[in-house]
Amino acid sequence: MSESKFKCKLKKKIEDVFDVGTEGAVSIIGELTGKSLFGTFAPRLTTAFFSYKQKRFEKNINKAIDELKKRETELNERLSAVENRQSFIESFELIWDYIIEEPQEQKIQYMVNGLVNLAGHEQIKEDFVLFYYDTLSNLRLVDIAILKLYYGNYANAASYQDILDEFNIDYDQYNAVREKLVRMGLLKTKYTDDLDKLYKNVLTIQEYLDGKSKKLKRLERLSKRDSYSISSLGENFIRFFLDKYGQDLNDEITNST
Repeated sequence: MSESKFKCKLKKKIEDVFDVGTEGAVSIIGELTGKSLFGTFAPRLTTAFFSYKQKRFEKNINKAIDELKKRETELNERLSAVENRQSFIESFELIWDYIIEEPQEQKIQYMVNGLVNLAGHEQIKEDFVLFYYDTLSNLRLVDIAILKLYYGNYANAASYQDILDEFNIDYDQYNAVREKLVRMGLLKTKYTDDLDKLYKNVLTIQEYLDGKSKKLKRLERLSKRDSYSISSLGENFIRFFLDKYGQDLNDEITNST
């Protein structure tokens, strides 16, 4: 398929999915989807068309449009409350870059959920968008599943064994993913705290053995629980991409002081 035919096909899909150009209520997100794809993003759209496997490229864009349609009512409600949507359009254009490059199609629903959470803000920090979407692009589905396991409020999180079975991984691979999430700041570990407690216990025992203490002081208990827990960044990440964000994320998203 030529580039011109693809663009015509894409415009037709947007018009059909969002009823753009028909009589009745105008779909704000439908119009903005067209503007974001064929506005200043258009040169990158052309470059991407020739740079990536066309089948995946088309599949990802179509998937994103379908996901946007599912959230159309919510998006329109949020966007209707915003007078100046330029910041949202610019963020939308950035997000298309991540969508067309994503090798795991299932993650596109998370990208769209993030977009929904950006809607309703007149000023959006570009650094916020880039940081969160860069982080998402560096995670695979198995990474996200394990992160969800540590997010206590996530009702649909799978169990440890479910994850091993679904992704066909063993404990060593599971642990490697947890270490990756720690390096990315999404999980944190109690290892350092336990190391400090262990050091204090050794000193206490040494004092007792050296006769400096007549009675062995009470030793600090080491945790037998999982040494990993979700960080505040990890919680915000889950809320932004998988759930509806809380008010605590507003200051991060916007440029307001």
